[in-house]
Amino acid sequence: MGYQSISSLPESYTDDCCQWEGVFCSLTSSHVVRIFFDPLGEGEGVLWYPDMKLFAQIKELQELHLTRNRIGGLLNPEALCTLMNLKHLDLSVNFIEDDMPSCLANMSSLRILKLSKNQFQGDLTIFSNLSNIEEIDVSYNLFQGLIPLSTFANLSKLIFLDLSYNTHLEVESESPTWHPSFQILHLFLAGCNLNNRNSNRVPLFLSTQYNLQTLDLSNNFLEGPFPAWMLHNVSSALRLRGNSFVGHFPDAYHNRELKLAELDVSCNLFYGKLPSNIAIFLPNLYAFNASSCGLTGIIPASLGKLKALERLDLSSNHFDGFIPSGLTKNSALWYLNLSNNRLGGGLLPEDCNMTQLRWLLLHHNSFLGNMPHCLSNSRSMLMLDIRHNNLSGMISSGMPIFSELGALLLRGNHFSGYIPRQLCQMPKLQFLDLSNNHFSGIIPYCLSNNLFWTKKLQANSWVPIDFTTKGYAYSFQGIPLTLMTGIDLSANQLAGAIPYQLGKLHELHSLNLSNNLLTGHIPKSFEKITSLESLDLSYNRLTGQIPQEISHMSSLTTLRLAFNDLSGRIPFEGQLSTFSESSYVGNPKLCGDPLERKCSENTNDVNQDDGNEEKEEKNLEEDHRVIDEPLFFYSFVFMSYALGFWSVVAPLCFSRNWREKYYTAIDGCVNYVRCSK
Repeated sequence: MGYQSISSLPESYTDDCCQWEGVFCSLTSSHVVRIFFDPLGEGEGVLWYPDMKLFAQIKELQELHLTRNRIGGLLNPEALCTLMNLKHLDLSVNFIEDDMPSCLANMSSLRILKLSKNQFQGDLTIFSNLSNIEEIDVSYNLFQGLIPLSTFANLSKLIFLDLSYNTHLEVESESPTWHPSFQILHLFLAGCNLNNRNSNRVPLFLSTQYNLQTLDLSNNFLEGPFPAWMLHNVSSALRLRGNSFVGHFPDAYHNRELKLAELDVSCNLFYGKLPSNIAIFLPNLYAFNASSCGLTGIIPASLGKLKALERLDLSSNHFDGFIPSGLTKNSALWYLNLSNNRLGGGLLPEDCNMTQLRWLLLHHNSFLGNMPHCLSNSRSMLMLDIRHNNLSGMISSGMPIFSELGALLLRGNHFSGYIPRQLCQMPKLQFLDLSNNHFSGIIPYCLSNNLFWTKKLQANSWVPIDFTTKGYAYSFQGIPLTLMTGIDLSANQLAGAIPYQLGKLHELHSLNLSNNLLTGHIPKSFEKITSLESLDLSYNRLTGQIPQEISHMSSLTTLRLAFNDLSGRIPFEGQLSTFSESSYVGNPKLCGDPLERKCSENTNDVNQDDGNEEKEEKNLEEDHRVIDEPLFFYSFVFMSYALGFWSVVAPLCFSRNWREKYYTAIDGCVNYVRCSK
């Protein structure tokens, strides 16, 4: 049956609903047969509660799509069950807290039912009556109790079933005894306490499912030897993450070349090595995750032969040796995570070429040397995490400009030299961690060019980011990751004044400049960093008074100014009244609450030099601005060369007397050397 529709509303209202946006009518009967409401998103906004009686009046309706429409609940939900022609019902990704209507059991016309990512409850056994159902997705809801998979035994047309992440649901596959009438294509049973009452066994019926394309049994604590037969039964994606499978990773399965494209066996209890011939029996892999499995040995060189490989995660194992050259040469990888291993040698092979690379995580290894030049080929990098290695050298001159980079994490290495000014041309940086290195020089004032630190923007990354703030290490992911921003330059050898331009970073949440050699005053402009929650300036050589403006920073929850040379009365008011003595210790010239040291009557409340603070900082920045420019360097070299030429070489060309004296002196030196021998 055909449908007619237009892509947008007409200029003037019409009674012909077939002309409305999202409404599709039959070409033969002109009855409405399909309704598709445009998504409103998942963010903040007003919830609405549609009355299902309105849709129940459309008797010929076959498809109703209300996904991502911020629905908080359904009024008169039982009215849906009067739609005897309804084949496709999609209420997914809303905020519906109702019980699933029990009358759905009588809707024999239903082919596709999508209720995922809501807060539905109710009885799932009603699905046993849906004889024509092909797809059921009730994942990420609040269903609970015991549900035997035998409930679905007679649904002969079933090709898609997703019960995942109903954390209070118990799915039982072995009791009672049953024989499925279906050959399912896509089965998702992740995080639903599968067979918790039956020794955490792998469901036996799966061995009779020969058309499986996708199988997800993740996060169920299933036990026993690794089910190698699944590598053959599943043709596309096999996900077994977060179970307790033991033994060696299989090195082949009946010597067959397998079709599997995605394999996730992370967070299991394997031991031993990855098979050296893994690329031979799994040649079609584009995504492979074997992280946190206890694997040892070297990374198989044959992984470099997987030309379709785009995602590789072997993190948190015990791999040693080097990164295989073939893995990074003309590679299609856009995600590479080899962190938390024992890998050594150079950070990447010298001939690496990963033009598609977005995420590179190599932290907590034993890599040596400088940042490889071949990273300049990965211009679309979003995250570079090489913390806690033994990397060294100066990166100020050779660091590429990653215009899309959101996180640069270099903590715990031995990098030296100036902080790269290329950072000022990376406007999307959200996290910058250069702490625990040997960087020197000044803090670049141009860091204020960053967009994410100056404007209220939200990042979008599915990869967690580790960052230390408020004295603790956090792993930011999900919504907190989209909102968090931070700079950590602590434990280096940075000197000079803190740039007052940092006050422009209105959306910065964490700033750590501690354990450096910084001098000068605390900038008054910090008052403008309205989102700042954590400020650590401890263990420097800062002087002057604490600006009263700092007390206006209402978001500030962590403040460390200890062990500087600050003086005067602490402005113990506003937000500063919430901090204890530990925030100020090690400053013998400070006085007043919360310190026990009282201020004398002649203690100045206003530092006399504060009026010149911004002017002095501007002059200092101007000096560094000129000296640090490449043009200044090359001009200096040219002038030195010209001066040397005209003062030494030119007289030899234009003065005969000068030449005679010059060559006589040279001959005398030569004769003296000969005679001394």
